[in-house]
Amino acid sequence: MLSPHRENFCTIDPTEQAKLIVEIDTEEEFNWSLGFSPQNTSVNSIRSLGRIQAVFDEYRIRAVYVVDYPVVFNSDGYRPLEEIYNSGRCVIGAHLHPWVNPPLEEEVSRLNSFPGNLPHSLEAAKLRILGDLIGERFGSRPVIYKAGRYGIGANTAHILEDQGYEVDLSVCPYMDYSHEGGPNFTAYSALPYWFGKKHRLLEIPLSVGFVGWLKPWGRLCSDLISQYPFNQLRLGGLLARTGLLNRIWLSPEGYTLTENLALLRSLYRAGVRTFSFAFHSPSLEPGNTPYVTSQKDLEGFLGHCRHFFDSFMGEFDGVPTTPLELKMHLSIGSDNHFQEGE
Repeated sequence: MLSPHRENFCTIDPTEQAKLIVEIDTEEEFNWSLGFSPQNTSVNSIRSLGRIQAVFDEYRIRAVYVVDYPVVFNSDGYRPLEEIYNSGRCVIGAHLHPWVNPPLEEEVSRLNSFPGNLPHSLEAAKLRILGDLIGERFGSRPVIYKAGRYGIGANTAHILEDQGYEVDLSVCPYMDYSHEGGPNFTAYSALPYWFGKKHRLLEIPLSVGFVGWLKPWGRLCSDLISQYPFNQLRLGGLLARTGLLNRIWLSPEGYTLTENLALLRSLYRAGVRTFSFAFHSPSLEPGNTPYVTSQKDLEGFLGHCRHFFDSFMGEFDGVPTTPLELKMHLSIGSDNHFQEGE
């Protein structure tokens, strides 16, 4: 899972329609700049999901809400999702934040905030408890997973396979969290691939990539400027401002609509046809994240989403899909024969 081989990548026909998955990390509110605490379990911002769900309904998007333990434990968290889910307008997946998910046996630390760093038995126990509770609330156990803090580890693939998961959304291309003890994704691309003992689980990475004059050397440059002493000089910001190299996520959090569309066009020209647009649920209320601090920010956030969906479905004639629909599409006729993507 952390080292896909050449033959694991899905065969993608560049003439086919572009497909968009929208995923929301549906979680408690907490100050991202502070430490992790088991007491941070407020889910008040879930009441505001209707703001973005109205946008999804407008574009017939069945988003995947990956929910963590505080959301499914507290009625203020899961009840706003019940009507959306029961009416078939969304998909529910699992999102593991270890520091608020029982059993709480480990030391709460930055290292252990990546679930893949936990002992096999503890990572498995936490995910099983989360999956069981999701099944109790929504009528079926989840088969889609996204690790909190993108923290997959050496045991995650086996655990997912053992617990009946079908799709993982955790890989974050070109990002390196190893300085915090997390995974290093700098060698990954945005292309989906198969994993697991029988290569029947699908990884759908986040859509992250490079634009700018130095794009052909984006991976090398990104890796270089993240190393000491270059990381002290903030070269990444300088390269982005000068148009030489900009690493962009398909997200309304921290990126402009112009940047998102530039990345979309770049990936599309490179032959990518599967895209993930992602953000965090606390951003739907001002003051919870650095990305939405005012009502004006929130209006801009929602407008960003609308304009992006307009462009995706207009300029690119793209269509929304779900992780399981994409898995079925990629499986049909392929018999899991693989080729490496660009």
